[in-house]
Amino acid sequence: MDFSGRCACGAIRYTIAAAPIRGFQCQCSDCQRDTGSGHSSVFVFARNAVSVTGEVREIARTADSGAVKRKGFCPNCGSPIYNQPDEKPDYIGIYVGTLDDASTFKPSVVLFCSRGYDWDRLDPDIRKLPKWYSGPE
Repeated sequence: MDFSGRCACGAIRYTIAAAPIRGFQCQCSDCQRDTGSGHSSVFVFARNAVSVTGEVREIARTADSGAVKRKGFCPNCGSPIYNQPDEKPDYIGIYVGTLDDASTFKPSVVLFCSRGYDWDRLDPDIRKLPKWYSGPE
């Protein structure tokens, strides 16, 4: 299974030669700031399966979980591309909205639902957890 994506202006492109490890949505305040919305939608992949071209700028932030994450974004258009936890360098979270085809995204869990807003209505059939959960699906 292969994936590809890009930022809004096309200066950054990526390809992924692997199936996702997991898919989730997150309503933590960090993800709300990253996306400018009520949540993020993320596919997690093995880092070594992701190839990125173009200049990516990174910032480090402490997420609501307490983990330090590197946030990769386009310095031209500002599109958030990925987040990568320092404590898990073998994994990378790709923001689903940057995929060329996001039709296969099926989140298995909503994280930090305790930080969500009533106006951000997510699928009621998806399991919701009040904070971070790193265990198996």
